[in-house]
Amino acid sequence: MLQEIRLALLGFGSANQALVQMLLDKSESSSSKDVSGRRCLFIPSGNSINPSSRLVPWRIVCIITRRHGQVRIPLRDYDIHSSTGHYEVDAEEALSRIKTGKMLDVSLVVSTSGVRIPTGGCSRLEKDSCESLPAYADLNGGNASDDATEQTQLLLQLLGRTGAANIVVEAIPSNPRSGEPAISFLKTSIQSKLNVVSANKGPVAHSILEPVENGKFERKEAYFTLKKLAMENKVMYLHESAVMDGVPIFSFWNYTMPRAQLLSIRGCLNSTTTMILTRMEGQMDGEDQGAYTGESFDDALSAAKKMGIVEENESLDVDGYDAAIKLRSILVFVSSHSSSSSSQSCKITIPPIDEIPRDSIRNVTHEDIHRAYSDGRKKFRLVASASISELEPLNNEEHASKTWNARVKLEMLTPDDPLYILSGTSSLVEFSTDVLGPISIVSKDPTLVDTSYGLFSDIIRIASESR
Repeated sequence: MLQEIRLALLGFGSANQALVQMLLDKSESSSSKDVSGRRCLFIPSGNSINPSSRLVPWRIVCIITRRHGQVRIPLRDYDIHSSTGHYEVDAEEALSRIKTGKMLDVSLVVSTSGVRIPTGGCSRLEKDSCESLPAYADLNGGNASDDATEQTQLLLQLLGRTGAANIVVEAIPSNPRSGEPAISFLKTSIQSKLNVVSANKGPVAHSILEPVENGKFERKEAYFTLKKLAMENKVMYLHESAVMDGVPIFSFWNYTMPRAQLLSIRGCLNSTTTMILTRMEGQMDGEDQGAYTGESFDDALSAAKKMGIVEENESLDVDGYDAAIKLRSILVFVSSHSSSSSSQSCKITIPPIDEIPRDSIRNVTHEDIHRAYSDGRKKFRLVASASISELEPLNNEEHASKTWNARVKLEMLTPDDPLYILSGTSSLVEFSTDVLGPISIVSKDPTLVDTSYGLFSDIIRIASESR
């Protein structure tokens, strides 16, 4: 169990802001001599037979943003055991600054007793904390972006080497086609012996080129590489908020489905398309079945953008890419989980993201929606699904190989379909296994609280299980 939680926040957008607010809301004060007056969290300890919990203090030691600057405690000659090492970033003031559009800087650094550090003159604190470090990389590439990535990695290495942080919370925008720079930042953090909590699906879904013998490279799953590194460095990499906000679909497999084999998966994983289709449907369940109150696709998309639930590149949502990458994230994770208990699961191929067929909702019209509803109250939904297909063995293979037959399809659902009930921003995933099934997990109109709780629960788990 960690004796203190020291957080480095990579990104300070809506997800990490909501996390900090949740940490503040769920904090307790301790009268213990060691942590008197500090903000603490109840962390489970003991075991299932003799459960218990203890108060563990937490603090933020670093925040790196893309547009609002960065702030960190002094790291030069940092000693976590000395009284001079007890600095933190003022969490409440950091939230206030971001919400009012102000920059983060060294004036946010306080002692853990709450005393604000003077910023006049050229104190050692200022010289150390104000060293020029670019914000994390933008997504457009180029030398400036490369420099920012390298500098951020150097800072992560320094946080690990000094022990100033012990958990990195990553919630940054990354290239949806590659998962960068998140993958690189997670890899650097883990190699620096830092635990990692991530809200990013890219590192779970994407593959990367890894060096092999004779200077050659081989494409491997980034997730497998990160988990292997975490094991070697005796740290944890968790990602409960990567898919379906904070709904514990990953923990579900880790803790409740031992030795189960996934046979198929089906669900609505992109809430944006569900919201758009819901608005296009309007009030079709009213008494006047002939009246149609739905919006056009363009109007529904515009409304979703105003809600802030559409990717900057709208195609990622409406053309099925986001649903495909979430589907692949689940398949990669379950394959990793199952491979430890079944040698056969290692032989199931997961198709690359670009080989997963994807439908779009762009061409759905008023007439299509009304015609479907008139034909047995059917509704359109963008459905991500996968099932195992067996391939014919090649000449040099003794057994047939298996692959996941995955796709994202615009389906016309009947009222008896579990996905039919979904509306607004709700999501649902259904698992069928060799021992149980189907099992459905639903997220009903999630908010930022859902996402932040996924991050929060991962922090609690690391604090409880780290050695």
